[in-house]
Amino acid sequence: MRHQYVLTLLLSAAAIPSLHAQYIPPDPSGLEGIIVEPYYVADSADAADLDGSSQLVPGAITYRVFVDLKQGYTLLTVGGFPPVNGSGDHPISFSTSTSFFNNDDRGEAWGSSIGHTHLDENTVALDSWLSMGAASDQHWGVLKSDDPDGSIVGGANNDGGSNAVPGGLLVNENPLSAIPLTTADGLWNNGTAPDPVNSVGTPPAMFDAGSGNSYSDDNFAWAVLTPGGVAGPDTNNRILIGQFTTDGEFQFCLNLWVRIPDSLVCNDPNCLQILEYYADLQPADTAGSAFITDYRFTHPTLCFDSGQTPIDCQGVPGGPAQPGTACDDGDPDTENDTWDANCICSGLPVGIAEVGEGRVEVTARPNPAHDLLWAEITTDHAARAHLELRDAVGSTIIDRDLGRIAGRHSETIDMSGLNSGIYFLNITVDGRPHVERITHF
Repeated sequence: MRHQYVLTLLLSAAAIPSLHAQYIPPDPSGLEGIIVEPYYVADSADAADLDGSSQLVPGAITYRVFVDLKQGYTLLTVGGFPPVNGSGDHPISFSTSTSFFNNDDRGEAWGSSIGHTHLDENTVALDSWLSMGAASDQHWGVLKSDDPDGSIVGGANNDGGSNAVPGGLLVNENPLSAIPLTTADGLWNNGTAPDPVNSVGTPPAMFDAGSGNSYSDDNFAWAVLTPGGVAGPDTNNRILIGQFTTDGEFQFCLNLWVRIPDSLVCNDPNCLQILEYYADLQPADTAGSAFITDYRFTHPTLCFDSGQTPIDCQGVPGGPAQPGTACDDGDPDTENDTWDANCICSGLPVGIAEVGEGRVEVTARPNPAHDLLWAEITTDHAARAHLELRDAVGSTIIDRDLGRIAGRHSETIDMSGLNSGIYFLNITVDGRPHVERITHF
């Protein structure tokens, strides 16, 4: 049986009441992006452990992959989808140029199956698996920068593995992984255990030791039976969907189904509750005039290649300002500021910054943008303003001196002739920059 029919049963609990009386086109920005966190870099002591496996290599990186959604949106399923209702073929894929590390001792194929009492043993915490929010049978997975309760793995919390290493394993403080596991481990027990995963199709065998280094399938997906899908465990609404440890080049392409908030549902028969995001949005997916095509989108972060130099939130190739890392929004009344998946420093409400003697609000919409992008600047004082649009490698596409502005000022940017990808809109007011990361498709 092709899995879309089974998924209909899995997702039937997503039915929610209709609240509006007319057709409303969907907002694709419910998916803010995919965050890939370098969770840990194995060292020689970790690799020497034989209790977990002899396959761990010094320098192997453990990656965690999160789906970052707006508040109110929920993740229904992740997977590969065959053509249906005029759509194209959308396989899901994972691969590495070497092999994925799998812990033979207490490792599992699903994060929700990892026993929480085993996380302190040898290299169990580095096992490779898929998930729908869980990092163990009792813990939600969160970014280390969002972890509110410290660490239960690594160092003194670890049994030291087969060599009984004094001080324990998982203590490496490699700068690539930013926060050490001995400080924060991205495991949060908030009192509510994540639900176990249900899957249809053939799951990747590569999460069993020695079972290959690549997987691609258009007939496999995973979800939970929670009515309405899964939301993140905190207001950031980030859902952990997998952990992957490898010393090779790590790549993936994902497809997601996301449920919109109740407040955005209407009772027009053309209104749908599910947004479909595909790594490769094909002409067949949006051909014709059927309303279903209004609910199919792509996003540049749905595919990832660790071999490519990432562009940071300040437009610097390989720079340190990556989503999930610390930033400073300039407001002394906030703390623990971090870049989100759209490269917004989250200390202040999005688009708000203190500039000069007064207050400035900058907004850019829609984001993602296709043809036209509108930038709006609102000030409570006269200010000098400048607008610049740069591509992902830092080349200037548009450079405008806006002169002196006051009150509400709007600018229209035509992006229809630009290549799809990431752009950075930098609006400077009285010498203070406001940078917005723009996705163009």
